[in-house]
Amino acid sequence: MKRLKEEQCDLLMQIVSQHYPNQQILHITDGGCDLHEALCEMTKAREFEYDLRYLCPTPPALGCGDHPAMTVEPLDLKERRFNKHARLYENIFVSLEDPTLEADIEETLKKFYRIMKNAGVLVLLLQKEGSLRREIDRYLEESFFVAINHIDIFDDYDVVNAKKLHGWGAYEVGF
Repeated sequence: MKRLKEEQCDLLMQIVSQHYPNQQILHITDGGCDLHEALCEMTKAREFEYDLRYLCPTPPALGCGDHPAMTVEPLDLKERRFNKHARLYENIFVSLEDPTLEADIEETLKKFYRIMKNAGVLVLLLQKEGSLRREIDRYLEESFFVAINHIDIFDDYDVVNAKKLHGWGAYEVGF
């Protein structure tokens, strides 16, 4: 697992708005980095709901203590749906190895789109040396995400964020 620098994680957490209470945040990880620890601390401090879904064999270790609004569950990216309710999350953070995310990127992005609230933010941590970094903008645009930005915060990762806007592509992704 790669350790992320605390000050860099603090910069990344600024993506999450502090102006709205009771936000729901989803984090999908394979345990490759320790972003889950920063998200756990931030959501606990702001009293947000935090859903940690993991692809690794065991759940990632959390050092944030008791978090009353957190769920930790395994996830299979091939599942038909990632949750029981549509439009649940304001923010989705994804820290998966490039080959895992690339395996079925179009369908995975459509699933993310379905479970995000309008004006939700998708944040992807992509390996700087990975091939997905060059193609991600096209995949996001084809999945109707807009306002795509690359942020250079981390040494080993490129942060890509994109927004879901109301009504864009709703019929093409299955609503």
